[in-house]
Amino acid sequence: MQILTYLHFFFLALLSISSILVVFSYNPVYSVLFLILSFLSSAAILFLFNVDFLAVLFIIIYVGAIAVLFLFVVMMLNIKVYSKPNFNLIPLYTFFSFCLSFNLFTNLESIFSSEINLTDYNFLFLDSLSNIDVFGQVLFNYFMVGVLLSGLILLVAMLGAIILTLNFKNPRKSENSTRQLARSDNILSLFK
Repeated sequence: MQILTYLHFFFLALLSISSILVVFSYNPVYSVLFLILSFLSSAAILFLFNVDFLAVLFIIIYVGAIAVLFLFVVMMLNIKVYSKPNFNLIPLYTFFSFCLSFNLFTNLESIFSSEINLTDYNFLFLDSLSNIDVFGQVLFNYFMVGVLLSGLILLVAMLGAIILTLNFKNPRKSENSTRQLARSDNILSLFK
């Protein structure tokens, strides 16, 4: 049990550091790579909490589709990396993150100490179903419109990526078959 706690804190620190580096990285390719690292570390945390289905969804959807799409678009657009700005905003970011963390930690005790009446949540008692069965029941019974809209949004993003890579200006060069058929093997006699 002790090693799971250490693993949780390791992945939590890795998630925090990679999330900060996503924002502060000047190179957009590095920023997307740190985003992929943050998705993977959050999936590892979900694996530690035995929420296997959500962890696999994080890896498949966020890392496998969205982050690779971001990386593809950033590399295709060939964004120039400019020099660092003259002003330094790190103290301001530190102050706002400290205020947010302080507010979060002062409210955590009131959030987690409140008694939860489980009879209000009838969908939690779905016999002895696995994680995948519970998510399937909840998604397709209560959130069908959201599932369909997210599928439509992913389809539009995929079509947008395909259209961005098409090159409409350069037509395909056609072969000149008459020129190819008019050649003879007389040129080979020069090499004898």
